[in-house]
Amino acid sequence: MSAKKTKNQNPRLSWDETFMNMAMLLTKRVSCQVVKTAAVYVDSDHRVISLGYNGPVTGAYNCDEVGCAKIDGNPKTGKLERCRGAHAEINGIINAIDSRALKGATLYSVKHPCFDCIKSLVNAGIKEIVYFEKYLRTQTGGEKFEEETEADDLAKMKKVKIRKYQGRIICPPAESLDSKKHKK
Repeated sequence: MSAKKTKNQNPRLSWDETFMNMAMLLTKRVSCQVVKTAAVYVDSDHRVISLGYNGPVTGAYNCDEVGCAKIDGNPKTGKLERCRGAHAEINGIINAIDSRALKGATLYSVKHPCFDCIKSLVNAGIKEIVYFEKYLRTQTGGEKFEEETEADDLAKMKKVKIRKYQGRIICPPAESLDSKKHKK
């Protein structure tokens, strides 16, 4: 007869652990060198609605092949430009077969969504966001990173619950420049 297992000894992943580790695994697809994040949208019955990760728009340069537009510049002109990527949260909204299914959903995201993504998440009807680490906005040239506070302000105003992930990490996310800033 086996002894009863305590909560901490349970090898089965919780729902939070399952979906956040899925998001962390998806970061292995990201071509961006600065921010590696992914999003998993889940309904109230713990069914995955959609997935997304950050990367260039269809047909654009992959950053891991030609460099970051904000740091390395355009591969043809060398001129520093705005990021050519679409954020994981937006890609997840686009990838949903029916975006109406996102109303009331929970988002698991490796990075805290930026202000622009929070606006789209509010409009999509997301009720809760679970994130692993804060998003640090990259300033042009990649020399400075800054934390955004506007995203939290909007989420609070629109009653979107945001909480930091506290579970086990089975699959660590791919490392990116902004992640290295968190470790300093």
